[in-house]
Amino acid sequence: MGLTPAIDGRSGSHAKWRTYTLAMSTAFGLVLLNGNAFAQSTIRQPGEHPNYAVELEPHLLWGPFDPPGDTIGTGIGAGLRVTIPIVKNGFIQTINNSIGISFGFDWLHYSSGHDVAVGYCGRWIVGPNNTRICAQLAGPSDAAANYVFLPVAMQWNFWLHPKFSAFGEPGLVIYHRKADYEDAGLGLAPMFDIGGRWHFSDIAALTFRFGYPTFSLGVSFLL
Repeated sequence: MGLTPAIDGRSGSHAKWRTYTLAMSTAFGLVLLNGNAFAQSTIRQPGEHPNYAVELEPHLLWGPFDPPGDTIGTGIGAGLRVTIPIVKNGFIQTINNSIGISFGFDWLHYSSGHDVAVGYCGRWIVGPNNTRICAQLAGPSDAAANYVFLPVAMQWNFWLHPKFSAFGEPGLVIYHRKADYEDAGLGLAPMFDIGGRWHFSDIAALTFRFGYPTFSLGVSFLL
């Protein structure tokens, strides 16, 4: 079982990614343009944001895209993200931004009602009379699969308002995949998220996240 980078060339996944990115960017832009909501904007007040040692975020997950590895379909699950602030005033000194290191544990189940797809052979064994028998297909599979994602990312926060903040998260995700009719495997894939928080109290916020490989909705506790 080796750790290998995931390379996904499926055009359907790319089309879905563009569609969701456009929709989410439009929705996010409409929120940012709402003048009433941001009448008390703090974006130009560096350091004017909650002072916390750790952010704990339990969340529900949706995988709208084909995940890394040989699986086709969408998934649902749950997980936990932990973020530790490391820089109170971020890369742009004139605005209210901060930097954190984010990591977590996510579990998703990708289900399908189709048969296993036929692909090229990934593992051959020797059969009777020295014949070759394919023991494992290496192509995309429509079989059900369970994934464990271990994301590690830089979280760049933008504190827009006492009630609203936004962030971007570039990083990597280590994944463990176990599908029907196949051996378990490890892999590595890129990840990128954009998200926001609605701070409904001084220490808690409703947090949403859009990106690859998953979307999430949860509650953040700033402790």
